[in-house]
Amino acid sequence: MRINLLGPLQAYGDDDGVDMAPAAQKVRQTLAMLVLNAGRVVPFEQLMDELWNDSPPASAHTALQTYVYQLRKRFSLGNPRSGGAVRAAGPLLGTVDGGYQLSLPADHVDVFRCEPLLARAGAEFRAEDFARARDTAAAALRLWRDDALVDVRKGPTLKAEAVRLKELRTSAHHLRIESDLHLGRHHEVLGELTSMAGREPTDERAQGNLMTALYRMDRRAEALQVYRRARERIATELGLDPSPQLEALHRAMLTSDEALLRPAGRLTAVTAATRAPCHLPAPRERLTGRAGQLARITAVLAGPAREDRPLVIVGGAPGTGKSELCLHAAHEVSGHYPDGRLYARLRDGAGRRVRTAEILRSFLRGLGATEEQLRLNTTDLSLLFRTWTADLRVLVVLDDVCDARDLTPLLPSGAGCGVVIGSRRRLFVSSSAVHVELAGLPFADCLHLLASSVPSHWGTMDPEGLRRLARLCRGLPGVLFAVAAQLRRRPHWTARQATAWVLASGGAEGDALGVRAGFGRTFAALPTELQPLAYALLSPGVPDRLTPALVAATLGISGQRAEDLLEELAESYLLRAQHPCVNGRFSYEWEPGTRPFAARPNSAPVMCSA
Repeated sequence: MRINLLGPLQAYGDDDGVDMAPAAQKVRQTLAMLVLNAGRVVPFEQLMDELWNDSPPASAHTALQTYVYQLRKRFSLGNPRSGGAVRAAGPLLGTVDGGYQLSLPADHVDVFRCEPLLARAGAEFRAEDFARARDTAAAALRLWRDDALVDVRKGPTLKAEAVRLKELRTSAHHLRIESDLHLGRHHEVLGELTSMAGREPTDERAQGNLMTALYRMDRRAEALQVYRRARERIATELGLDPSPQLEALHRAMLTSDEALLRPAGRLTAVTAATRAPCHLPAPRERLTGRAGQLARITAVLAGPAREDRPLVIVGGAPGTGKSELCLHAAHEVSGHYPDGRLYARLRDGAGRRVRTAEILRSFLRGLGATEEQLRLNTTDLSLLFRTWTADLRVLVVLDDVCDARDLTPLLPSGAGCGVVIGSRRRLFVSSSAVHVELAGLPFADCLHLLASSVPSHWGTMDPEGLRRLARLCRGLPGVLFAVAAQLRRRPHWTARQATAWVLASGGAEGDALGVRAGFGRTFAALPTELQPLAYALLSPGVPDRLTPALVAATLGISGQRAEDLLEELAESYLLRAQHPCVNGRFSYEWEPGTRPFAARPNSAPVMCSA
């Protein structure tokens, strides 16, 4: 099965060259969605949103099943859950974890053949191997037959993907042309550049390349005229000034900078193709039970263009999997941010705040800053970062954020940039931010994760023992994965031994489950005067349900201070407010993991059995 999406949809089932693309538009949409996400689960909800936007009919799920059945039949796609015969070497279209997953080799899809070519061309360009970069970019461009998905009906996801692929094609053109310019072929590309700059009058990269070509042909007056026209169009249509890069190129021409005449030298207007850092760590674990949240985040980050940058805040108690979800989402949408994917934790392993200047230097070093620029103070580093990201499509992932004030210097300025924030506190950053809050996993997901994670030969645990062990994990993915890892190391354990280890972890063995430190950092981030009061509420004998009156009486403090303490704990995802309130006052309960896994300073954790 081979699929071509860079132009009209083409689908070939065998080697006979017969195009088997379905005619029905919704089936074509479904096929395109599955192919673009090959190897990943596409949730039912995302497919239905693509097919019917926000108004799916009552029969939407049944209709979707029909479209998938038609694809399986047309292309002989096996379903690993069907129980029927599945071709050993053939592609599969399976029903997996609340969605569908198409297993298809990457080299069977033109999009996935094109993207590595462009990545290689970019690497060759950065290595100043311009001849190879030119040939590799040209090979990528030959895969395009027309605009991507040109004859496929598009909902919100495919519209965003079509925009991304259009930008990818434009970047490939720029990369090939800039390689030609470095090779001294300005005469050969002038006609193509003139046409491109005319079609895209606000594309500053195209305007800058045209200016460079004209300047090297001793046509400086025409090059300066291109700048003036571009400046007027950018001001009229966008209400902006030209980018610092285009202005720098203009100044270099006014001063007859000799560097512009050297084809082998780097262009003054450094392009995104020469600086595309990827700082994202690989996710450590697979996602379980978070398909809905992942789909929501990726829909925001990969959605249609908007006036302000997409910003998502993922919040939750320690161990709920905020960091993993942020990383999975960032990797999912990385293709939408071709100019770079930047990542930083705002707290180190000991919970200490990382200096803002260190983070900014890491970002700017990846974007190509000079050592002289990296010696600037924090204010100027932030200004430089905002200036550079004004015209780029960069994704910034900031994890372990405790205070919204720490974010201001680290946020990119461009509307084409995206931001993902992981936080253990409820933050307000902007009114347009999308908030995704993580609770514990449902018990069924916990049980499934543990059962599927242990070795196949591990049969010493009875079903009820596994259920008790799952309950002890309190719905926290961080605890579940730690337990699963321990069971892989010690498959001979019984249910009693595994349960005893969970109950004792954090005592003599230290923070074996990996969440005690997270709760400790969360408590340490509370106002200093509230920390001993908060720990006192973990003492045995204090009820799980808390009210301001009970807390005031227990701790010997005023009712107002008790209410402030409870609200502070709720903001930190340690407590949850119960609805409805009584007499204008809320009652509160600990989040499921707080009492079992939180530890008081210089003591073993308060650990309760299930």
